[in-house]
Amino acid sequence: DQCVYMTCDEEDCCDTATITITVTEPPTSSPSRKPTPCPGDSPTTEITDSTPSPTSSPVPTMSPTLSPSKQPTDVPSEAPTDVPSEAPSYPYPCGILPCDRERDLRDFYSTISDPALFDNPASPQSLALDWITNHDTMMICPNDLNTCHTIQRYVLAVFYFSSQGYQWTNCSASKDYDCEEEIAKANDNCDRVATRNYSNDRFGSLDADAWLTPTHECNWGGVACHGESPNTPDLTHCLDEIDFEENNLGGIIPDEMASLENMRYLYLKRGGISGTIPSAMGSLEKLEVLDLGNNILSGAIPEKVYGLSHLRQLHLNDNKLTGTLSTQAGNLVSLEVLQLDNNLIEGTIPEEVGQLQHLTDGLFSYNNFTGDVKPDICTLRTGSLEKLQVDCLLEVTCDCCTSCS
Repeated sequence: DQCVYMTCDEEDCCDTATITITVTEPPTSSPSRKPTPCPGDSPTTEITDSTPSPTSSPVPTMSPTLSPSKQPTDVPSEAPTDVPSEAPSYPYPCGILPCDRERDLRDFYSTISDPALFDNPASPQSLALDWITNHDTMMICPNDLNTCHTIQRYVLAVFYFSSQGYQWTNCSASKDYDCEEEIAKANDNCDRVATRNYSNDRFGSLDADAWLTPTHECNWGGVACHGESPNTPDLTHCLDEIDFEENNLGGIIPDEMASLENMRYLYLKRGGISGTIPSAMGSLEKLEVLDLGNNILSGAIPEKVYGLSHLRQLHLNDNKLTGTLSTQAGNLVSLEVLQLDNNLIEGTIPEEVGQLQHLTDGLFSYNNFTGDVKPDICTLRTGSLEKLQVDCLLEVTCDCCTSCS
């Protein structure tokens, strides 16, 4: 307390430290506030037992210059670029907004399907578009359109919903498109492979994944695609065959099937397919086998079908087809098997059938045909024609048939 109110000039004024305080006026008995140990105009306080002694500043070795050591440049070392070095990443699939992707996909698939069908949420076309857009994890992008993959994946989805795929005996889609466990169950119930009568150097011909699963559509059961070939590089992975004979198919054959322009084999025999044969099927110029037998198809055979010059087998037996057999049948120049038995077709068997020089089987029985089997047809019996069956016990006269009904 002694050191607070007096000036200490000698070292023995304080026992442990030397503090010098200058008091300009005598202190009052009751100071207004507690004095600070170091007033602003007083000498600095030096505490010998804790505060280190100050060190002298080093003397500079060189005198300071009045100008900077380097002259600044007027031009920066590198000019700024207008374009960033890397484009910013986009957080959406396909690099576009989901609404833009949905619009582009709809616009593209409107070139395959009637766009009005997309407005009906229950139509096979609308269901297929919804699956492609919102559930298919293979994620078709607008910049990949107009390829075999993007076209046939949509068309097969339409076929699945059109033929009531949920009730197929084999290879129905998973109940949950995103659940791995459900997908595995669906795959376990799919063992259908493409027809073994043809070479298996094709893609997917030995695979059997359930339909609408997140694998390439060529791996789905009953489907095979063209393999790699130096002669046809543009056909690689383009659909070649659908083989769904006796698989409890229902519904109708959609017009979209005509977009499978590289398909050669279509087997849909022994199902419950109704409706008519789409006229658009005549666009499948590479088709070699068309087997729609043992269904409940009705109506006439479309005229365009007679223009399939590569067709080798036409199986339309055991349906409810009506109309007549067109004289255009003579244009099926590659035809080997013509099976029309067990239908309601009427009229005469046109003599143009005699132009089918490769025909081995002509089965016309159990229809409403009338008249005579023409000599040009009978002439084939001396060559390739091995079986000729008509209703010669009833309304048809035939001198060269192998059997009558």
